[in-house]
Amino acid sequence: MSTRSTTASGSTVYESDRAAHEYLQFHFGDSSEVVPYSFAPADALQFLPRCVQDSVVGIDFSHHFIEVANGIKATGSAEYEALIQGDVKQTRLAKVAADIDRSKVTFTQGDACNLDTTALGSFDLVFASNLLCRLPQPKQFLDTLPSLVRPNGLLALISPYSWLEEYTPKEHWIGGTVLADGTAVDSFAEIQRLLAPHFTLVDRTQYPFLIREHDRKFQYGVSDGTFWRRV
Repeated sequence: MSTRSTTASGSTVYESDRAAHEYLQFHFGDSSEVVPYSFAPADALQFLPRCVQDSVVGIDFSHHFIEVANGIKATGSAEYEALIQGDVKQTRLAKVAADIDRSKVTFTQGDACNLDTTALGSFDLVFASNLLCRLPQPKQFLDTLPSLVRPNGLLALISPYSWLEEYTPKEHWIGGTVLADGTAVDSFAEIQRLLAPHFTLVDRTQYPFLIREHDRKFQYGVSDGTFWRRV
């Protein structure tokens, strides 16, 4: 028997309270509570701070995540349970900073592989973080991006390329495979090839992140941060 993180348990897990609580902690948890050890990787505790200024449309496949997000939009905060060990839990508070105008964001449930681009319209920036390798058909999402990003707009595509058949059938992986002749197919190279007709790469950097499961177990990852301009 193995204990598995909600980050590697199939897409239905994102409808659970446990997953919602882990991600509330990931985005809003105080660093000293998330990992109370001086030797922890501090750079992984500041994963992509939110900095959009105007209006935002947030889309997630999980109905539960959207319910929680809309609750935070309405009240400015949400309680969540942090697992300490076994059945021991601690109630904590995820709170939006007072200087953030919550009216500027809209949350809606949707499928990134089947977006209604006519209804959504186009955007100055599309931000897809740690999403690609959790989609059943990621290429379908990439194919919609030229319609979603306005000319001269930006695409932020952030991914650790954690391809798992629990989420994505192997025939739909973008890279992470080996050809019959032994050639390794790199995810970034494949993404660049697929985006090349409509986007140019403007920046690439690495983003460490840390997801806490309980007081003594964490998932540490490094996402490949790629930024593209719509031509």
